[in-house]
Amino acid sequence: TFCMNRKFLLTFFFFSFLVSVQAQLKSPEEFLGYKIGSRYTPHWKIVNYFNHVAANSITSVKMEKYGETNEGRPLLLTFISSADNMQRLDAIRMNNLRLANLAKDKAAAIETNAPAIVWLSYNVHGNETSSSEAAMMTIWALVDPSATKTKDWLKNTVVVIDPCINPDGRDRYVNWYNSIVGKNANPQRMSREHREPWPGGRTNHYNFDLNRDWAWQTQVESRQRIKIYKEWLPQIHV
Repeated sequence: TFCMNRKFLLTFFFFSFLVSVQAQLKSPEEFLGYKIGSRYTPHWKIVNYFNHVAANSITSVKMEKYGETNEGRPLLLTFISSADNMQRLDAIRMNNLRLANLAKDKAAAIETNAPAIVWLSYNVHGNETSSSEAAMMTIWALVDPSATKTKDWLKNTVVVIDPCINPDGRDRYVNWYNSIVGKNANPQRMSREHREPWPGGRTNHYNFDLNRDWAWQTQVESRQRIKIYKEWLPQIHV
């Protein structure tokens, strides 16, 4: 009887903990205090939201810092999948390298029904600012406890999200825009909020277009990203 009661209590506390963790998980709007799309979010707040999701989705989300920009902003990857897949995340990665004939243990068996790897990169051009806002909506759609359809997807998929490839350019644009925009948005093209000053937020710290740097890798952001990208070789990159 004692053992049964002990097992019951442990099970009860475990599920109580999971319910408590899920109850703390917030949508972007709840976390930031405003609706996504109503204003532009600075990079540090995006980082805070992704950290919040990772901290409150410990069985299905993993955060990893893969580098820094020239101005010292963190470059991040977030891995999202089912709890079972997350427990064997590195095994899935190694299996994928064997599929590409790039693994050192070439004699190891290949798992043919392994999850697909989908890599989503956001905001390579810093002034295309809706991109990182969409990244927050995407991760929320994947971890939202009420979204049962995505839970089925994640049984067969590992999703990798880079919420902002170009944080320096993004913040250059967002800080400028938030400093001049009025209470009500002005759709007139001649208004100040549509006349971004040089050098603009499209490029990184050294005024380089990072979307032109995938092959040559002249910039620190590209070199750090490609290093870890080659460790995964996703089936799909967006």
